[in-house]
Amino acid sequence: MNSVPLGSGTARLVPRNVGDVVVEALEAFRVVVINGPRQSGKSTLMRQIRSRLGGPLHNLDVEALRQAALDDPAGLVLGDERYVYIDEVQRGGDPLVRAVKERADDPDTMTRFLLAGSTNFLSVPSLAESLTGRAVILEVWPFSQGEIEGRRDRFADRLVAGDAAEVSAPAVTRQEYFERICAGGYPEPLVLPARLRTRWFTSYVDTITQRDIADFAGARRIGELPRLLRYLAGKTAQELVKSRLADEVGLERHALAGYLPLLETVFLTRELPAWSRNPLGKVTRTPKIHLTDTGLAAHLHGTTPAALAQPIAPLRGQLVETFVHNEMLRQLSWSDQPVSLSHWRDREGAEVDLVVESSVGAVFGLETKASSTVTSEDFRWLRRLHDKLGDTFAQGVVLYLGPDVLRFGPKQVALPLSALWA
Repeated sequence: MNSVPLGSGTARLVPRNVGDVVVEALEAFRVVVINGPRQSGKSTLMRQIRSRLGGPLHNLDVEALRQAALDDPAGLVLGDERYVYIDEVQRGGDPLVRAVKERADDPDTMTRFLLAGSTNFLSVPSLAESLTGRAVILEVWPFSQGEIEGRRDRFADRLVAGDAAEVSAPAVTRQEYFERICAGGYPEPLVLPARLRTRWFTSYVDTITQRDIADFAGARRIGELPRLLRYLAGKTAQELVKSRLADEVGLERHALAGYLPLLETVFLTRELPAWSRNPLGKVTRTPKIHLTDTGLAAHLHGTTPAALAQPIAPLRGQLVETFVHNEMLRQLSWSDQPVSLSHWRDREGAEVDLVVESSVGAVFGLETKASSTVTSEDFRWLRRLHDKLGDTFAQGVVLYLGPDVLRFGPKQVALPLSALWA
């Protein structure tokens, strides 16, 4: 991987592209929440912002601070500081969030709060209700490929602006692509050798499923979650047919319906909704499931870069597709252009991996191909979507593992996968 050196603690110094967005939000809102997976870099980002703006920081993963927050939540947020930072805020529970709300509502104080959590506040009703209308919620994901390279990746913005093809994409070999996919973006395992990376991911899954989810959900049969997550790793980038999944994984359907939201609440999985408009006729409404980090997915499935390079690698196409989805998801957290992500599939078998729709209704289709070559046939479903949408369809892009930018006609272009972080 041609990347910035992340060893010897330098991962902590990598600038996060969402950092300026967080600082800007703190100037406009009394409460800013940064959500994202555990170990995705939220704490480091919070410390970086604190070094710029000043103020006390309370990390509720520290037992003494957590107990203080539980015993006297109002006391924790009192003071005249301009900025207060609370990490792993969900561990303080509803009383702490209410104390933050009351402090933020006080017209006699100008204190602003930066809160970080490893659960999705929008999925915890009591916490979301307390902060509704008072907070802006931003997402901090594991490193994007641009962040690893030390650059601000803006493919999503360029796509919407219409100049995605006007790039000089970095030269990346097939083997390097597979190494990037299997490494993922979590800061800590990026600096570890492969044998220790496996142990890190194993411990990571255990911590989230056995502690974090149990803490906020009190879920029963927690032991089923690692098995379910491992199964979903093999289904990443596929449609999530829940009735079939329950039978395949050996869970009651009502149990599965309870487990899936838990995994999404801690940012391990994400459902990609199906996209449709009335003129498109009969389409499926089934979402796709993506693991939010391909390094984690590869670990859970036992996949290595060498395995992905084999002539027959069943998970290769799925991991490349999930890799593209995840890079787009990361970029949207700092993008200038609000867009939505979805997938499209009609009942005749046509499908587009990723549909990007701008705020003004322009539609862009992204297809992924886990190959170094691309042909006109790889655009067939993008052309189908174009035919159905007409002028609303802005561009179809095939992202592939080859090195060249290739045009296949009006609104059709093939780009190297590395164009995502050019």
